[in-house]
Parts: sequence; structure tokens; C-alpha cells
Amino acid sequence: MKSIPRITSLSGSVEAPSSKSLTARAFLLAAMAGGETIVERPLDSDDPRYLLDAIRKIGFETGGSFRDAVTIGERTSMSANDVELFVGNAGTAMRFLAGWLAFTPGRFVLRGDARMHERPIEELVDALRMLDTEVEYLEKEGFPPISIRGRKMRGGFEVEVDGDRSSQFVSALMMGGASLHDGMALRTDARASRSYIDLTAAILRDFGVEVEQEPSGRFRIRGPVKRLDRYVVEGDWSSASYWLAAGAILGEVSVTNLRHDSAQGDRAFLEILASMGADTGMAASTATARAAGSLRGGSFDCSSTPDIVPTLAAIAPLASSPVEITGIAHLRIKESDRIAVLASELRKLGAKVEEREDGLRIEPGWSDAPASIDPHGDHRIAMAFAIAGLARGNVSIENESVVGKSYPRFWKTLEELVSAPATAG
Repeated sequence: MKSIPRITSLSGSVEAPSSKSLTARAFLLAAMAGGETIVERPLDSDDPRYLLDAIRKIGFETGGSFRDAVTIGERTSMSANDVELFVGNAGTAMRFLAGWLAFTPGRFVLRGDARMHERPIEELVDALRMLDTEVEYLEKEGFPPISIRGRKMRGGFEVEVDGDRSSQFVSALMMGGASLHDGMALRTDARASRSYIDLTAAILRDFGVEVEQEPSGRFRIRGPVKRLDRYVVEGDWSSASYWLAAGAILGEVSVTNLRHDSAQGDRAFLEILASMGADTGMAASTATARAAGSLRGGSFDCSSTPDIVPTLAAIAPLASSPVEITGIAHLRIKESDRIAVLASELRKLGAKVEEREDGLRIEPGWSDAPASIDPHGDHRIAMAFAIAGLARGNVSIENESVVGKSYPRFWKTLEELVSAPATAG
């Protein structure tokens, strides 16, 4: 149980950790490229560790360390037996590996924890089966665990995938297609988390893959994936959102190690804060948010930016008018049912919340009664409500170790940020 101190003012600077999304994609593409690629500044958290361990078990040479840089080299061994791969609750690892291993010689079993086995994978498996790959469910139809008998294929096919529940299905096929000699044409009208599809396209191009994108939503992917001497993982805008929110409600916070031209959609959080009345800015690699009176409410379509929804929802009761968050039905199959969990935990704070099928409406105000927040195993719920707790007080976070999924140093960084004199209330 983590008790969150109430503070009345805040001023400081935080370095954004590296991007979890880009670390996962870089690891996978480095393995697909062959040779040796050094991935610098990878995020050291649970999800990337699961993925790197899977790459190692598949037979690839790996070296270095998360502290310095991770090296991924050639595949030097291949088992004649099923290779068991456990990915915890890492959706990126489960979906990305499935999309790649279907075209990789070998026999594989992909498993996760209990929550991962509740998160659907049917749309991806259906698309892979259309390409005559061998993918089977081991327990419940439409959900992991799955078995894959991978084989090398020439490609040149065209496939359609429904990505409305998860952009990861689309990204998985895009990266899998890059491993095929004749590539893949991919049709999708996915709107959910669209910015993550753009992020996949951007890193594929970094690794030399040809990506043609048509207005209709059709992608043409053609490899090969080219070996890079080095790939440097940029800072994470999703993680930066917590500190920018803290600055917008309590004083001023700057976040370094961010790219203003990043393909990460969550950079839009700075614009959301500005539209709510915060004073925001971006100079070089540093984003800043400063409180400038009461925040305003508004309606925000977060269909393409799901990972900033918990942050926005957690500070919404501080706005002077209601906050509506729309277009987020796909958040129900994240690490938790984020719509339901956000509604239930905000009510613990005394907030008035309307839960909708694809969104939330949050009224101004909350109580000051003690509240114990259950993140339901979701790292982003824990971190977002910690920021709310700074302003509200009387908040504690259960199972605080869940932040290890994406930001193991979160609590240490929070302590450093609030430790300046005269901040305790």
C-alpha cells in the first residue's frame, strides 16, 4: 500500500523514461534483421523483459544489459520441440510475436498470465489463418494461449484485419509482413489507437522497410528489414503525461528526453492540457506544463491515444466543468477494463462519474474522505491516481508494484519530485 502525500505546490523537472512501445518494436525488428543490432536506451520494465526473454528462447543471440544497451544478433539454434514462451500481461509481446512467429520456422506456444488469457486475439488469428498459417487455440476459442507452427513463406498476399479492438493486431501483421520476401498488403479501417499503427510504420521505415500507406487505410509492406548498427529508443510521452498533469494542477513541471516530432500519439496530451487552460510549452527536448488557474472541462476524443485516458480522467474532477472522454471502447480489453475501473475508482474519490460503453463523463469535484485505490493490476491506473492523490490528499494505492510493467522507477521519481521544501500540505 502506497500512501500519497497531499501537496499544495510543485516545481521540478523529470526525465521521461524510454518508450515501452518503441522498445518492443525495436527488439523484434532487430531480431528480424539478422546480424547484430545494438538497441540503446531500452526501457527496463516487465514487458520488454518478457519480449527479450522470448527472443532468446526462440534461439537468438542476445547480450548487453538494459542499463547500458541490449544487443540482438543472429538466430543460432532452433528446437525440434515446442518452445514455450511466457509473456505475462504484455499485449505487445503476445500479439507481435504471434504475427512474426507464424512466418518463422519452428514450433511455439505463447502463454501469458490470467488477465492475458482474457484479452482477445481472435482478429489476429483469423487474419493469420487466411494466409494459410498454422495457429491454434489451446484453451478458449479466441483467446490465448495459442500454438504456432511457423514456416518460412514468400509472401505477396493481401489480407484484411479488423483492428477496432486493438491496433496491435494491425501492427503485428505489419511487422510480420516485413519478414516476407514479397511483403504483404494489409487492409484495415482500424480507428482504435490509430497513432500506434503510425508509430509502427515509422519504426519500420527506420529499419529500412518500405511502407506505402493509402488514404483508404491500405498498407503495403515490403522488406527486407535492414540491420542497423544502433537504434536509440526515444522518451515516452505516455509516461510523461503523469508529470505534465502534476504540473498543470499543482505548479510547474518540465519533462526532458522527449521529441516534439515524435510519432507517438500521446504527445497530444500537451495540447489537451493547453485546451483545458494550462500553460504549456515545448522547447528542444523538454515539455512543460504550468498551472494557470482552474482547469476547464471539455470533450476529448481519445480513440487514438488510449494510454493518456487514465491521466486525463484522474485530474478531471479538478476541472470547473464536466470532462467527457469519448471513443475509448477498446480500453475495456487493456490490462484491466479501464473504463469500468476508472469509473469505480473515481467514485471512491467522491467524484460523480457516468460510465458509458465507449467513454466517461466526469463531473467537477470530489470528497476528502480516505480512499484506497485498487488499480486492478493496471500500471496506468496506479500512476494516474497517484497524481490525483497529490492534489486531493487521503489517497493510497494498493498493489503499487504494478507500475513495474512500464515504469519501475515511478515511485522513486514521485518522491524526488515532491521532496522540495515547503511542498507538504
